[in-house]
Amino acid sequence: MAALRTAYIRFKSMLPEPLREMLSAVNQRFFARKTVQRKYGGWFDVDWRKKFRSFSDEEWQRAYDEAWKHHGNRCVEETDEEMILAALGGPGSVLEVGCGAGTLAIRLAHEGFQLTGPDVSTEALKQAEERARREGVTVEWRQGFVEHLPLPDQSFDYVTCCHTLEHVKDLQRSTSELRRVARKKIVVLTPQQKFRMYAENYHTQFFETREQLIEAFGLKEYTCREIDCIDHRNEFQGKAFLYVGLLEDPSNEAVPFPNDRL
Repeated sequence: MAALRTAYIRFKSMLPEPLREMLSAVNQRFFARKTVQRKYGGWFDVDWRKKFRSFSDEEWQRAYDEAWKHHGNRCVEETDEEMILAALGGPGSVLEVGCGAGTLAIRLAHEGFQLTGPDVSTEALKQAEERARREGVTVEWRQGFVEHLPLPDQSFDYVTCCHTLEHVKDLQRSTSELRRVARKKIVVLTPQQKFRMYAENYHTQFFETREQLIEAFGLKEYTCREIDCIDHRNEFQGKAFLYVGLLEDPSNEAVPFPNDRL
């Protein structure tokens, strides 16, 4: 089934853009809402994108706790981890924002980084803590929102935010907070997506182009490239952007992917 889904996604990506848009419009108009509702049942808020701006922090946290109870999420795979490690360099302290069940945070801890992992969901953090204990690594887990991180300015060498920025309520406040707490680099992995009202996720921010992600951070020194995640075995399958923002003098840093600077 996974191989069939991957083949379908790759086939669809090869279609001309007007045809893809037409098929998507038909799906959204007649099938998508009922399909998602039938697949996930009552715990999933199929109308999330219509309502998310009105949710309180407590409602937001409850929604994500339910999501983690019913639907595990491992968007960051080993190939992504290797690219993120290469972008970080090292060693140093890392704030893994939106750490979820700890996949990336635990991998980085194994590699010798000092990790702190905040996430909105206490259920996700519980799963992350249990996994870290099983694997014998130390991570400081914290509950919190990207929009208001309870941390001092420039308190981490590196900030990573992978498959999280597309979930925030306030993009401007979120990117400002990521910049505020980072000393050296910000590494972001986020899907390349167009807005669709009904889908199998709680995405709220959409990045169709690299320029949109670059402008969201406003850093002068950065790299941003498109990567292919269509062959992922887990939840996210598609195109994504890997953004690396530099906050120190670039002459003192090994800048990854220099040929991809815009």
